[in-house]
Amino acid sequence: MDEFLELKYVLVESENFDDYLTFIGIGYFARKVAINLKPVQSLRKNHDGTYSFDFTSSVTSYTITFTPGVEFEEVKPDGVKAKSIITFEGNKMIHIQGEQNGTTSEHVREFYEDQLIVTTTANGFDKTAIRKYQRIY
Repeated sequence: MDEFLELKYVLVESENFDDYLTFIGIGYFARKVAINLKPVQSLRKNHDGTYSFDFTSSVTSYTITFTPGVEFEEVKPDGVKAKSIITFEGNKMIHIQGEQNGTTSEHVREFYEDQLIVTTTANGFDKTAIRKYQRIY
């Protein structure tokens, strides 16, 4: 993953993301704000060996700091707490979030030099949300 550290990617395309947000219980207004944002995502490695994944938009900023393979408590941007674990496999960052209500979501981020593709699935969700990001040079 080292070759993708510090690269920034901006959202350019989204499919089924509104349906996913509806499925996990995000209200109408918050969904409309979320689907109209053009967030920037980037991954960095910290001096202590942990990683931070940053989401930045005109409305909010959100950072997850984690050690690969170690479960942690995450407070998602919507305020919901989840038990999460993030692992790396080649160019993929696999982020699994288990919420207290029993919903488990998986976000697979595939990093490339020029783009980032995020594929989201969840137990009980009959679709796949795909978001495509383009690298900012």
